[in-house]
Amino acid sequence: MLLPETKSMTFRTPALVCCLIVSLCGIGCGLTDSAEPVATAAVGLNRTRVPLGGPLEMTYRFTVAADAPAFAEDYRVFVHFLDGDGELMFTDDHEPSESSRGWEQGQEITYERRMIVPVYPYIGEVTVAVGLYSPASGDRLSLAAEHLGQRAYRVATMEMAPQSESGFLVFVEGWHDSERVPEDPGREWRWTMGRAVLSFRNPRADSTLYLEVGGRPELFDAPQILTLAIGDTVVETLELSSEEPTYHMVAIPAVSLAEAETVTLSLNVEPSFVPAVVTGGQSADDRELGMQVFYAFLESR
Repeated sequence: MLLPETKSMTFRTPALVCCLIVSLCGIGCGLTDSAEPVATAAVGLNRTRVPLGGPLEMTYRFTVAADAPAFAEDYRVFVHFLDGDGELMFTDDHEPSESSRGWEQGQEITYERRMIVPVYPYIGEVTVAVGLYSPASGDRLSLAAEHLGQRAYRVATMEMAPQSESGFLVFVEGWHDSERVPEDPGREWRWTMGRAVLSFRNPRADSTLYLEVGGRPELFDAPQILTLAIGDTVVETLELSSEEPTYHMVAIPAVSLAEAETVTLSLNVEPSFVPAVVTGGQSADDRELGMQVFYAFLESR
């Protein structure tokens, strides 16, 4: 398993949670919020049981009230994941797909967002709470949804489940060290060589491999081709034709896993390249590179 440290995802200690609650008392700790809701909030999940480290697809919908005043600034969406005791575990705060300054009365703003459930020391029911807040002042807006206090609203529940032993991926060979750039420290990846190998414990069940990868198609006349194989069996073939990272769900049927206790999965990228060669020496990087792997996770079904 390779987990990206998503820039918008943060963790809070209990002490910081207490400070957060105290700072919000200006909204009215223990008091009824009498402000008129500016919008209705709703969130849909693609599934309600997610293993630690697994991906979660979330659909956000904000329906602006018919009599809502104009939004004076660009508000951010906060997304809090609370444990069974209501304690904050982690967040996925972000900008909505459209600037709130442009939201109009009666408009419905809908967008999708993917997040990775952290490998957090908790198993059980999770409450998903959302709200809108000002980055400048911290003030929150009143919304129409189940109010949890401090203008945080319950929009969904889910279950955090254990990760199976087969979900732990081992980087066997053909991998370069992890990298990140200072401008985006939450974005981490590993370059493969032309051939890289992952191994995992045989789940002996139909499984799904989640991959977020990026190639360098602009260097070639034709797209790079990624072939995933177990032994001589080709599991999937993908084109790396976009200059932006792409997300894939690769079905791995149980029959292709054979009987060995450990499964070896090869990721073959053709063509690979050497930056020092393709740039005519402008780059000093003499590594053989295939593709960037931002996220890899195996889940049995």
